[in-house]
Amino acid sequence: MNNRLYKLMNWPEIEEILYSDGDNPHRILGAHKVGTSFLIQAYFPGAREVYVLLKAKGRAERTVKMEMADEAGFFATLIALKEAPSYRYRIVMDDGTEKEAEDPYRFAPLLNREDSIKFNSGLHYRIYEKMGAHVKTRDGVSGAEFAVWAPDAARVSVIGEFNDWDGRTHQMQRVDPDGLFELFVPGAMSGDAYQFEIKTRSGEILTRTDPYARMISEGDASIAVVSEDISYIWDDEKWLRGRRRFDRDEDALSICELSIESFAAKSGKDRVSYRELASDVASFVKDHGFKTIELHPVMEHIKGHAYHILGMYALDRRYGTAEDFCYFMDYMHKEGIRVILDWVPTFFPAVNGGLMRYDGRNLYEYADPRLGIQPRTGDLVYDFGRGQVVNYLISSALYWLDQFHADGLRLTDISKILYLDYDRLPGQWIPNMYGGNENLEALEFIKHLNSVVRKKDPGIMMLTKETACWPQVTEDLTGGGLGFDYKWNNGWTKDFLDYIHNDPLFRAGYHSELTFSLIYCYTERFVLAFTHEDVEDGLQGLYELMPGDSFQKMAGVRLSIAYLMTHPGKKLLYMEPGALTMDNAAFMENMLKSINTLVEERPALHVLDNAENGFEWINSMAADECMMTFVRKGYKDSDMLLVVVNMAGVE
Repeated sequence: MNNRLYKLMNWPEIEEILYSDGDNPHRILGAHKVGTSFLIQAYFPGAREVYVLLKAKGRAERTVKMEMADEAGFFATLIALKEAPSYRYRIVMDDGTEKEAEDPYRFAPLLNREDSIKFNSGLHYRIYEKMGAHVKTRDGVSGAEFAVWAPDAARVSVIGEFNDWDGRTHQMQRVDPDGLFELFVPGAMSGDAYQFEIKTRSGEILTRTDPYARMISEGDASIAVVSEDISYIWDDEKWLRGRRRFDRDEDALSICELSIESFAAKSGKDRVSYRELASDVASFVKDHGFKTIELHPVMEHIKGHAYHILGMYALDRRYGTAEDFCYFMDYMHKEGIRVILDWVPTFFPAVNGGLMRYDGRNLYEYADPRLGIQPRTGDLVYDFGRGQVVNYLISSALYWLDQFHADGLRLTDISKILYLDYDRLPGQWIPNMYGGNENLEALEFIKHLNSVVRKKDPGIMMLTKETACWPQVTEDLTGGGLGFDYKWNNGWTKDFLDYIHNDPLFRAGYHSELTFSLIYCYTERFVLAFTHEDVEDGLQGLYELMPGDSFQKMAGVRLSIAYLMTHPGKKLLYMEPGALTMDNAAFMENMLKSINTLVEERPALHVLDNAENGFEWINSMAADECMMTFVRKGYKDSDMLLVVVNMAGVE
């Protein structure tokens, strides 16, 4: 080796590259100015010869052979140049094959100090534009920019189809002390599968999925797929402006809960896209008189477990591309249908290759199992005390709202994160700094999320399930509440179903289950719901719950829906297409359309939903007759409706 070249080389740092132990490969690899020359160093494991192909404006390409500094594949050369060169490599492998490659280490990271500060503080609301994998062209070179957070890693590499899954090839740059790593990989393209390979400080090698991946491999949930940024031309601007006019207290709201999966199964096709399903879903919803739908998670999830999310940014690719789902959302809006998405920030599954112990330690989950593991299910709880984790979640929420024009989000049961002792026995939980059982960090996360969403667009709805009577869930943040628009009234659902599943002969003893809800129904903005958790197969599940023969069962279903629709509160009904028999389905379609129309057209059934003066008992004491009589009121006397409920099973 040239003596001058030998003296310029930093052998301890070169060893970091050779043993894949470092987090600053840009310091060694690539072109670095040395006096009046540039030292170019490269690492190609398995290479026999490497040439630098210099590109100079207005000149023929110049080829310079690099010297092998180490047989492991480290090459270097010193070239007299005034300015930083534009170049690529020609590599001759040990088996004689040749290839050309751009140098990833001539491209500086794009994440800057402001990105780092905002991300670590939990305030980088569009961090999804920087993290993960993004197809880019830099200095005329096409490739993908990769970024990941792994603060405890000794080294992070991006591995994939573009480098034969070799973690030595594309070692990433640590761009801040708090663990952001980044690298531009020339030649990586949309559709390439990839992972992050993490070497822990103890020397353990881990392979992890990309938390910010927008596409996950169908064959292996731990493998992400590079995807292009969404390119869809929207046509719903009028809808987005109009949704701001919705009055959460006084306007009618009847939600049809459904899953894309059930409509795909009903289609009978092996493959069906969001684009193809759009008209079927819209027709089904409108035929039943609904104007709002709530979709079960459309994020990638464990098969058969829709709420065990594998990628908080990854669309379920079984039904097509991001553009296909944009079309679906656009179509709903053109049909006048509001779309709420189920979103799961309350836990994540403990699966290998996912977020669990991401960089060799507990990173996304609380380290203490008394905080970080849900004892009954074994699922993991996000560490809401870390700004980066909070940023990950809030950015995910905004991703679905921004990129797919969702009209709202429904958070899964927040009791599991608000209460430190939820599902835990004494000794299995840690009190907060004040000695209480509230998770103050989770509380701040929820308030932060709702404040950001409200500021972004007051027309977006935020709903949740909360089963442990946390106060002021739907109170404004300025009033000390959590800032949600609506909360599922699970108490009403449980009480009613406990009553109605009994034979009418025995219902009298459960009459108080029906009247109890009026004691508390004005303490929150409630949604009365028969959800997928209450009636697994939708109306068929409700049908099976009823006592008696088929005639009496259908009467019970009609009664349940009518009572749901006339009781104070907004409405939600889980629907499975094709669940009922043909005759029953046709009847229920007509009934639901009629009663949804009634709720929307009659002010008494919605304008004072959240006001005590909108309801008055006439008779709540007829337990033996299994009857109730009450009045629903509007602002005018002429709005008044008398509701008589007969649950006796006979005329």
